[in-house]
Amino acid sequence: MGRREERHQQILRELHEERAAALVRISRRLESLIEQLQSSRERVALAEGADRIREVAAYRELRKRAERYRWYLEVQREALGLRTHDRIDEFYALPPAI
Repeated sequence: MGRREERHQQILRELHEERAAALVRISRRLESLIEQLQSSRERVALAEGADRIREVAAYRELRKRAERYRWYLEVQREALGLRTHDRIDEFYALPPAI
């Protein structure tokens, strides 16, 4: 293998490593958002009046972010060649919308 081919292979390895690292970052962020959603849902259940309205709005915004990161996770998995996403919702289940 020539120097040029070795360099090419090194670049491909680095790209693959970065894709994998991005997958880890995205999944950790999604896990954090799901935990925040669970806490937010509890606050909604306890709140009343104007506080409840604010808590519901915050929950909905947080859920939108979690949905976006769920999509990022799917895209990043595809970048790594993982084409089936059936089990993602099993591991990263979002609390229901309010």
